[in-house]
Amino acid sequence: LGVEWFDVFDLLTSHLIDWRQAQPIHRMLKLDTVSKSLHKLHPADLANIIEDLSVKRGRDFVSSLDAKNAAEVLQEINPHLRKILVKYLGPEKAADILGQMSPEEVVDLMQMLPKEEAKLFLANLDDNSKLKKVERLFAYPNDTAGGLMSVDFVAVRPGCTVRHAREEVKKMSDKLNSIVYVYVTEEDGTFVGVISLRWLLISNASKTIKNLMKKCAPHSTLKLDQNIEEIVPIMTRYNLYTVAVLDDNKKLVGVVTIDDVMRHLVPYA
Repeated sequence: LGVEWFDVFDLLTSHLIDWRQAQPIHRMLKLDTVSKSLHKLHPADLANIIEDLSVKRGRDFVSSLDAKNAAEVLQEINPHLRKILVKYLGPEKAADILGQMSPEEVVDLMQMLPKEEAKLFLANLDDNSKLKKVERLFAYPNDTAGGLMSVDFVAVRPGCTVRHAREEVKKMSDKLNSIVYVYVTEEDGTFVGVISLRWLLISNASKTIKNLMKKCAPHSTLKLDQNIEEIVPIMTRYNLYTVAVLDDNKKLVGVVTIDDVMRHLVPYA
């Protein structure tokens, strides 16, 4: 209106936002520029926001996050949209995010893509150890223990001390979302039993694991080819949050968690 000269006390100043830099989400405005406070939200809440954005803006949002946070958020996004976003990110950008995911999470994501596309994405994965684990998991259907299991777990020998077991937990803690049990195996990987994290915390540091561990009933472990219909009753019957997966030689090859089962049964939650 041309009255700026009259605004002596800065009463009429407006701080405007370009309409092109905002879009409606759930009848509210969300800015295109990602606020620092948004990064503090739970990954599931960030996923809800991204699901209401256009694909391009969703991709930009994911790209604005650091690789670790982006990996956590992608796991919470609707699988169909997750597939689209990963393709939009491209192999090079997605490689950093895949590097922050566990092998089983990478497999879940790559199984959504055509085989040739999946190969392009995996070719950019720098971690050879993780790549080998991913390739091993690809061999099993995703509704079996082999397809659901995590290959990252804490394992110690029967003769080691509680102090040593605690150190192993510390070494592995960054790779695991949660730790309920430490698994006990012989030198050749043969499964012996488990010891709970609680017992490790309250037991004398000098005690040996073989005197504290719990041997598992034969029917409370899983075989690689057991399907989800067999897994759920076993975990329910024995009140298991995690269950060991053994190969034909009784060697520990992975662990299925209740979270793995729920994500398979309710993938869109």
